[in-house]
Amino acid sequence: MAKSDRFSRSVNEFHGRLSPEPLRTAGYAALIDHYALRVPLPGRLTGIAERHHRSETNDWQLLTPRHAPSDDLRGHLEFALKWEGVDLGVLSALFRLVPDEEVSALVRAEPTGAYTRRLWFLHEWLTQRLLDVPEPGKVRAVPVLDPSQQFGLAKGVLSSRHKVLDNLPGTPAFCPLVRRTDRIETYLSKGLDRRAREIVGRTHADIMMRATAFLLLDDSRASFQIEGEKPSPQRAERWAKAISEAGFRKLSLA
Repeated sequence: MAKSDRFSRSVNEFHGRLSPEPLRTAGYAALIDHYALRVPLPGRLTGIAERHHRSETNDWQLLTPRHAPSDDLRGHLEFALKWEGVDLGVLSALFRLVPDEEVSALVRAEPTGAYTRRLWFLHEWLTQRLLDVPEPGKVRAVPVLDPSQQFGLAKGVLSSRHKVLDNLPGTPAFCPLVRRTDRIETYLSKGLDRRAREIVGRTHADIMMRATAFLLLDDSRASFQIEGEKPSPQRAERWAKAISEAGFRKLSLA
C-alpha cells in the first residue's frame, strides 16, 4: 500500500504540476503520493517552502516550515482539513485503502478534537461503515465544511454521534464542492442575485415568458449542435417543451 514510512518529500513538480519553487509535499499531496491514490489532483495543492511568509498561486499554496505537519497519516489529514478544506475524492480513495482500525485509533487518540471529529464523520459518511469509537461527550459542534474555505449549507444538520454540523451540499453519491476564491467573493459582493430578482420583479410576466421560451429553444438547439445534429424547428421546439416540463412529472423506471 505505502511505499515507505515517509509521507512528505521534496519536489519541484508534482504529478506533472510544476511548483513555483522547491517545496515539501503536505496535506493531500503527501497522502496522494504516499498511498499512490489514483484520483484527480485537487484544484490547488499545498506545500511547505523554505520561506518565512505564506504565498499562493492558482495551483499552489505555499506555507512556511513552522506550518509543517507531523509526517504521518494523522498529521497530514488534519493539515489538509485545516489548510485545504474537504476533498471528498481524495478522502474516499484513502478510506478504501486505510484499514478502519487505523482510522479508529486515530480518532480515539483525540476524540474531542475538532479536526478528528470531522474526519470521523467523513469516514462514516463516505464508507457507510461505523467505526469503533465512543461518542466524544459534551463538546461544541463544528461544521464539517469550514465556511471560510468552501461553500456549504447555511444551516447544517447536527450529528449527535460526532458532534459536527453536516453542512455538506449533497449525498455520498453526489456532493460537488466549491472552494471560495477572491474572484468568486468579488462576484458575490456585487449582489447579482438581488439585482436579478429586482429586474424580474419589475418586468411584465408576458415578457418573462417570451424570454424563457426563447432561452429554452436556444438551449435545445445548442444541445443538438453538441451532438452534431441539425434538428428541424419542430423537433427543437418539442425538445424545448420537454425540458420546460422537467420536474413536473414523475418518471417511471420502466
